[in-house]
Amino acid sequence: MSNWPRVDFTQLVDKVAQSQRGWADLTILGGRCAEGDLLEFFRQWGLAEMPFRVWEYASDITFEKDTLPQNVVLLERARLFGTGGDLMLRRGGAAFDWRFIGPAGIQPPAGDYGAQDYWAGCQEMTFHQHDETALLWGKWENDHWTDDRVGAARLNYPAPAGWQRVQICYKTFSRAGQVEFVWYTGLGEWKEANNG
Repeated sequence: MSNWPRVDFTQLVDKVAQSQRGWADLTILGGRCAEGDLLEFFRQWGLAEMPFRVWEYASDITFEKDTLPQNVVLLERARLFGTGGDLMLRRGGAAFDWRFIGPAGIQPPAGDYGAQDYWAGCQEMTFHQHDETALLWGKWENDHWTDDRVGAARLNYPAPAGWQRVQICYKTFSRAGQVEFVWYTGLGEWKEANNG
């Protein structure tokens, strides 16, 4: 006889059913924004609820809080995230392709940003949501973030100085076993006891 605990399939089915998310739970949008319109595009979002910013420039990556890009011309990719949603941008020539996932009811910015609603024509689709965390590299030592495994990378996470380790918190949305969307929701203090 096995020492393994018995599996309660009713409990597993309930857990899967409770994790389902659809058009009434999530806003999923995408589009394209011209380089010259990018700052106005950002101003039209609820940025207070997406305070964490990762700016990837042609020669530098910064991880900041409550900022706008320093140089749009050199910007290659961006990610703005928090409890209000997750906005990703990737340069494609003189414009940026963008994708947003967040709470239900968010409207796209007004303007010529090519906004398309993912749910148009497929409102019957559902995803399984799973909450995750991942430990970020580096630790707080001598008044700055350090890690000797990443060479010249600057690990300047916008986290309180008292945190020794930082984790990123996120939600995955999968369908048929494949992750289709990821929503970064924030940063948290990592403690070894919780294994991230």
